[in-house]
Amino acid sequence: MIKDEEHLYRLVQEIDEAVYSMDSHFIKIHQELLTDDLTPKQMILIDFVNKNSPVTIGQIASYMNITSSAVGQLVSKLEEQHYVFRSINPENRREIIVQLGTTGVEYVEREEEIKRFIISKYYSKLELNEIVQLKEIIQKLSKIVLEEGLIEEFQVTKKRSDKE
Repeated sequence: MIKDEEHLYRLVQEIDEAVYSMDSHFIKIHQELLTDDLTPKQMILIDFVNKNSPVTIGQIASYMNITSSAVGQLVSKLEEQHYVFRSINPENRREIIVQLGTTGVEYVEREEEIKRFIISKYYSKLELNEIVQLKEIIQKLSKIVLEEGLIEEFQVTKKRSDKE
């Protein structure tokens, strides 16, 4: 690596470590304040339903990159505890619609409280222009990553280096 690439690598490594440390702390806060015993997939499903409701089993499967059958099993477990409920789509009777149930609504409300706590405790200590810059930089990086197809390119590059 040339020196500029090495410097870039070190800077990104420091950013990654800081973000990981911060995220780990936020996860601990969530674990302490949320008593729900949900798996990561269940949390992702609830979050997706909350942000996109009403959604079909197929939409959830596509988003989570799992089979409709696997989504059905997740939904069944969540439905037992009233996190979500299913109904038949009146416009297409072959589709099952999933929406938040009473426990799911309460869960989302607690998540919102935790987000507000984190913002008031940590993010509020930054200047507003710093928050705006941070948001713009993260959105720009996210757009680059999504447009570049990072995983596919890495796999192609790795296959080339393995052959050499």
